Amino acid sequence: MIIFFVEHYNVECAQTLQLPIDECEEWIWDTLDCTKDCSFEYIKAPDKEFLIFNTDDCFVDAKALEKIKSTTGMVLVQLSTHNGYTQLWFGRTIASKTNVNLHNLKLI
Repeated sequence: MIIFFVEHYNVECAQTLQLPIDECEEWIWDTLDCTKDCSFEYIKAPDKEFLIFNTDDCFVDAKALEKIKSTTGMVLVQLSTHNGYTQLWFGRTIASKTNVNLHNLKLI
């Protein structure tokens, strides 16, 4: 048996665990099932970040959007089409870091 005790141990961690943005990009490409002329851009604001996908061939439905949200924490904030190209903006709030007090953590 292994017993692990931590008393008043401070750990800096994100309030919400978030995938790194490059992994979000891969998940979204895979979920959208884009196969042809595709590109993306990354925009970062002080407390938000966006991935903008440009494609001429993708499949988007409610199930795909829910999968993207649950996996990456990113939601579709804008969708536009022009001359056969679709631009999809996905965004999320950047999780702030905070000190978390782990008091009397027991691992058995």
